[in-house]
Amino acid sequence: MEYVAQHYKISRTDWLKYRIANLVREEKAKIINDFERRFIGGMTTEEEFKKQTGINPTEEMKKLRASVSQTPRKYIESILKDIEKRESKNA
Repeated sequence: MEYVAQHYKISRTDWLKYRIANLVREEKAKIINDFERRFIGGMTTEEEFKKQTGINPTEEMKKLRASVSQTPRKYIESILKDIEKRESKNA
């Protein structure tokens, strides 16, 4: 640590403050990304997202959430259509 402080010509405490602040910033970004993923996946509500992160979900996040929630429905509908087609061919 002393070598790094001498190399950058800053005090050890300033260097430690910088490193800790950097680690906190990275961890905060990871946590917010996790909350964004959970919101888009439909695991949390808008209110919960705002309560946990302190920011409102963006319009882009809301659009992604809507498209993600429709994807399983579309997949199931396509399977049902395939079944109906098979049944109509066999009839």
